[in-house]
Amino acid sequence: MKIFISVVSHNHGKLIEKLDTLSNLVSKDIIIIVKNNTHDKTIEKYCKNKEIILINDNYYKGFGENNNIVYKYVIENFKPNNDDFFLVLNPDVKIDLDTLNKFTFECYKNSSKLSTLNLFTDENLKIHDNNIRKYPQFTTFLKSFLFKKNDSILNKSKINKICKVDWAAGSFLLFSIEHYKKIGGFNPDYFMYCEDIDICYRSSLINERVNYYPHFSAIHLAKHQNKKLFSKHFFWHIKSAFLFLRYKNKHTNE
Repeated sequence: MKIFISVVSHNHGKLIEKLDTLSNLVSKDIIIIVKNNTHDKTIEKYCKNKEIILINDNYYKGFGENNNIVYKYVIENFKPNNDDFFLVLNPDVKIDLDTLNKFTFECYKNSSKLSTLNLFTDENLKIHDNNIRKYPQFTTFLKSFLFKKNDSILNKSKINKICKVDWAAGSFLLFSIEHYKKIGGFNPDYFMYCEDIDICYRSSLINERVNYYPHFSAIHLAKHQNKKLFSKHFFWHIKSAFLFLRYKNKHTNE
């Protein structure tokens, strides 16, 4: 069983170098592929020094499309087995090798095809990252944009056993190799935002919901982009929100 880790770097070279999580994960059964999304010399140097695979072309693609590029590279160059895994990992997530191996093995043992773990935003593992949620409605996005409230967030402090959830953030998503292919990977129509909601929803349409493992932890040093009104991130989020709601409404009414 191998784990193929996909990391998209959009000027994250200095952060990846500072955290140095990736070099600590390299092993005979873990292959890390970084997709460089800009002309970032720092990540080029880092990957060369740490012997990490770097895909250094096709710049300025969206998050989902970049991960699809990495997946295609894995298929073409490694010919993975069906019991291998494909991990979508943010460059700002810290996880140790032992945790990753144990988490992945439990997913394998439980035949989990799409999974996530318990992310925190602090080194002391006290502040939960809201990485698991219910599917959003139109009002969910409206409240989030206008009032900074989000009623889709699940209270992780009350979850102490493995369970199914609607969707999990793309900062850490573990797919079985065959399942990623079966659901067609990420939808490249999403440039940024909601592509993780979409892929989890499409997985649920074939009866494979996200498995949440609360007893495995990692740190997500999240610095969310400013989505103030009329910023480019605001418009990207609006576009993605309507794209997802339209798709979900279509399948709900079928």
